[in-house]
Amino acid sequence: MRSPNHTASASASELHVLARRSELGVARKYAEDIAQAFGLDEDSRYEFVYAVNEAVTNAIRHGASDEEDMIHMSIIADADRLTFAVRDRGTFVMPEADAAENSGGGRGLALMASLVDEVDLHIDPGGTTVRLSKLRTSAVEAAQAQAG
Repeated sequence: MRSPNHTASASASELHVLARRSELGVARKYAEDIAQAFGLDEDSRYEFVYAVNEAVTNAIRHGASDEEDMIHMSIIADADRLTFAVRDRGTFVMPEADAAENSGGGRGLALMASLVDEVDLHIDPGGTTVRLSKLRTSAVEAAQAQAG
């Protein structure tokens, strides 16, 4: 069951999907469509969607769905920043370094961080939220010019 909900503001939208791997394509399409409308270039869109896929995969595999077996996603577009959030009802457990190396898992946050400009992990008693932010290319170039 998919439940898209575009909020009153044109700069924010929400999507609720069943916590099933079969819904990953829906999450990717949601992220791709909004990233394109936001104006991310092709490479930046690919990176953003790849990071979203990883975050949603983790929410499905390691998180806990709500009472309706759903996970919740939202995207907010600010002037130069596109931010995706996925929330589940699970409790985040930091992977141990040795276990991650031996299991082939535990690298999701590092992968996401390599693909987007900012990763924010928020853990509270009600669940875990991962936020991924990507800047427009023009914003990245301006920041590099100021630092340069």
